Amino acid sequence: MTVKTKRLIAALKKKREAEGLSIRGLSSVIGVSFSTLARIERGVGEPDNNSLIRILEWLGVEGRESGLSFENVALVHFRASKNVKSNTIRCLLQAANILKRNYSEQNNEPNHSEYEGQSPRHSSDAIALFKVDMERMAQEFRIELGLNETESLNALGIEIEGVDVFVPGQISGLSEKCLSHLNDSGRSEWSAMSVPLDTDCDRWVILRNESHNVERQRVTYLEECWHILLGHKLTKIAKVAESYGRTYDSVEEHDAYYLASACLLPEKAVASAVTDGKSAEEIAKDFGVSKDLVEYRIKRLGLWRAYKGTPIKLADSAGPTKF
Repeated sequence: MTVKTKRLIAALKKKREAEGLSIRGLSSVIGVSFSTLARIERGVGEPDNNSLIRILEWLGVEGRESGLSFENVALVHFRASKNVKSNTIRCLLQAANILKRNYSEQNNEPNHSEYEGQSPRHSSDAIALFKVDMERMAQEFRIELGLNETESLNALGIEIEGVDVFVPGQISGLSEKCLSHLNDSGRSEWSAMSVPLDTDCDRWVILRNESHNVERQRVTYLEECWHILLGHKLTKIAKVAESYGRTYDSVEEHDAYYLASACLLPEKAVASAVTDGKSAEEIAKDFGVSKDLVEYRIKRLGLWRAYKGTPIKLADSAGPTKF
């Protein structure tokens, strides 16, 4: 066990007990699993960087006083695989810094990459939306775009005021090494990234992975749009001990993805297609999305049994059922 890990355990346990929190209670506050926190406090193994970032955020001043801090912090919206590698994150951060430098009109303002002064991001801060409200929001979104229930949505054609969209090849100044990595060996590890251009988060740039199939790009782009439109808190990406980690809010990620899917696949249209006996492949073709997204919508709308046509009945018996 390293000296830093020992200091982390001591600071974590001291603050947790001072605030009267159990390990399970702290887990619900910072979004690190109970088992992980318990293992850390027992000194078993080293915490992964994603957990470490959340813990350091919560420790705040106490952590910095113990010599525990971040390096190269960036605040963005970030859509990537759970096990995204540090080289991919490093290249995305290079792209983010270039975009901010080239397109920010407020270069004299504090840089978002500075940790000091930023509010900690705790899982308990997230506000989950109700399903009925998200369905209504998606319907209103489509109406504003002039679409009816049966029309497919060209998501990549959506323009939002104050939001510009780029792909890696359009970023002047991005190194050839990073460009090649993001478009080739690292392309499966990331989908999109949204970068705020001012401290009020009124102006944005979305970086889109054009190497993915168009169906995936559509839902990913819409998901990033909803993160911005909903005012979701920014993901923190930081370098700790020579590798990168990031925060991840499952509540906000779920809501943004749900809204993106609801915009692409309207509730009434999906219900009607299921009633008509259409397959997921047919529905996907009609709306320009993937089969997986159609099946996600069918399940989330509670239509899976109707879609599969699974019959149910009471079993025949000679007498009353015995319990």
